[in-house]
Amino acid sequence: MALMFTTVIGYTVVLGLASWFTMHFLASALDSSDSVIIDPKPEARN
Repeated sequence: MALMFTTVIGYTVVLGLASWFTMHFLASALDSSDSVIIDPKPEARN
């Protein structure tokens, strides 16, 4: 039973670290201000 809990907790930790690394590198590589340059926001209608 302890092996099952250890496996599940270990898998969760590894999955969380992989997700954190992925989001960290994507957030540093992708600049959100580029979206305004590529596709400018249209002017609002009056």
